[in-house]
Amino acid sequence: MYRVRLPKPLAPSEQQTLTISYAVLAALEPLPTAIAQADKQYLTYSFNAYLPSVYNTLKQKTKLKFPNDDVQSYTPLSSADGTDAERLGSALTYGPFNELPAGSSSPVTVRYEFTKPVPHATLLERDIEISHWGGNLATEERYWLTNHAAELKSQFSRVEWQRSAYYKPPSSAMEWIQMPLKIGSTDPYFTDDIGNVSTSRFRSNLAEANLELKPRYPVFGKWNYKFRVGWNRDLRSSLRKMKTGDSYVLNVPFLEGLKPAEGMSYERVQLRVILPEGAKYVIVGFT
Repeated sequence: MYRVRLPKPLAPSEQQTLTISYAVLAALEPLPTAIAQADKQYLTYSFNAYLPSVYNTLKQKTKLKFPNDDVQSYTPLSSADGTDAERLGSALTYGPFNELPAGSSSPVTVRYEFTKPVPHATLLERDIEISHWGGNLATEERYWLTNHAAELKSQFSRVEWQRSAYYKPPSSAMEWIQMPLKIGSTDPYFTDDIGNVSTSRFRSNLAEANLELKPRYPVFGKWNYKFRVGWNRDLRSSLRKMKTGDSYVLNVPFLEGLKPAEGMSYERVQLRVILPEGAKYVIVGFT
């Protein structure tokens, strides 16, 4: 439960609009759970059609926007005027609903086409090392990556995979992963348990520093891939000295790495900041 404090109390008959954004993790399930290598993938999403609230709600509606208009099924639910959920292209609207008491609930499920990977990191170990001698900020990230997409119902065919490279059909396998870095990042590397992974691209200029990673093999549903990636950056971009005394302020992001177009979820993240020898009186803050 969350409490929202308004800048000032509302006067009688006055209105205030609140916009609340939140992310839901581990809410998607493939159905069927196993598909052929070239099949479409369908995901299910179960949720409450009503906004969870501790207050009586006079009027509300819930609208979903799907990646495309291939929506296979959804739970029917009558709105205030007795009509069913409204389907228009890739949008689905439940409601409007009138006079809902506090704590109202109506579970619904939708099933839609999403032939893309569902990336998930069971563990990310992120090390940030500050070197005054080298004047650089060295970052290394170690990923235990998995794909929560539908698994293959038959053995992987490399022949079929190579043939599909010519016409690029949608696939639930992870093949390329975007990793935008801060401008000025240098010396990237990409390794796994076997050694250096040469199938990567790095574009760096005054406008971007984009690292594209291609795993050693396509990561299909329920497959795992463990790897590490690292890079350097000028220390002056993240560290500044206070105007008085010998204190410094370091500003680094909590998360920085993989940015798949489909989104990314993390089960556990371990962040370690390695300070120069002799550093003391350390204060940690989050903004």
